[in-house]
Amino acid sequence: MSNLTIMDIAREAGVSKATVSRVINNSGAVSPRTKERVLEIIKENKFSPSATARNLSKGTSSAIGFVVPEIDNPFFGEILRGVTEITDKNNLTLICCNTDDEREKDRRALDLFKENRVRGILYTPAVDYTDKKDRKNLIRIFDEINVPVVVMDRNINLPNVDGVYFNDYQGIYEATKALIGAGHTKIGIINADLEKPLARDRQKGFTDAMEQAGIPIREGYILAGDFHATKSYHLSRELLAMEDRPTAVITCNNRTTLGFLKALSERGESVPDDIVCFGLDRIETLELLGNNYNFIERDAMKMGREAIKLLINRMAFPGRPKMEVVLDTKLIINKL
Repeated sequence: MSNLTIMDIAREAGVSKATVSRVINNSGAVSPRTKERVLEIIKENKFSPSATARNLSKGTSSAIGFVVPEIDNPFFGEILRGVTEITDKNNLTLICCNTDDEREKDRRALDLFKENRVRGILYTPAVDYTDKKDRKNLIRIFDEINVPVVVMDRNINLPNVDGVYFNDYQGIYEATKALIGAGHTKIGIINADLEKPLARDRQKGFTDAMEQAGIPIREGYILAGDFHATKSYHLSRELLAMEDRPTAVITCNNRTTLGFLKALSERGESVPDDIVCFGLDRIETLELLGNNYNFIERDAMKMGREAIKLLINRMAFPGRPKMEVVLDTKLIINKL
């Protein structure tokens, strides 16, 4: 019999679908004779129940939903590596969805997790959900899925939802202080629009360090992009062409750094000889090429490990208080 279903097995064995399900999942009371008959039919037809079918029969699964907003960003790839270190040891599988920072793809990913009855969700939101209607809808969706959720990297402050984040404010603050300590007073920053909470945290680290040192912040040195390389590249071209340009620039994520370095390279210039760069996040390729940029290291693999451990703990103890883990950053300085 081709494309055998549980209904086909039940019909041939003369039992109910529920009985076949109990045999497959080795749960519930089934007489030895009936069990033997069902298993014989399964063996004869080489039937293998799908994971989805097993999940539906059990009402749960061994799967964890994983939402990533930028699948091609090495930062999130490192988070995934950290997660799989732990899931592999705990016999858990991942259903991974990329959203491209789009709200609709975010919702579709969560719908998929609901259909597959995942045990928990690791979630980096595509958008900030500051809009009241969007936020209300997101909370409703999580209530409907009704499994533990751990938010990573982008804090949206949801009630009863755990989270793992980096202290980005401190990282940018310390990087700015290091540049000031090296004698720089003309410091620029390439960030994202300040409507994004992450951008606000990073900007505040910069402005606090400058203000505490009594150094005026030049409006033309503050550039708002979108955390992507293309926008950073165009902004950097304008910044580098300024007559009285900065002597040092802070770039607020790995893609922003790449956009800046591309614009710099086009001018036949380099770091740190012509301008100093202090970027957020390690870029392994640049290190391999011997590029002497400075960066704020965020251990993304550690974030992944902490997030899945937090999720497993929440699955085991659903009633415990909300928990948030804030990870420190580290300055990697080559030359200032």
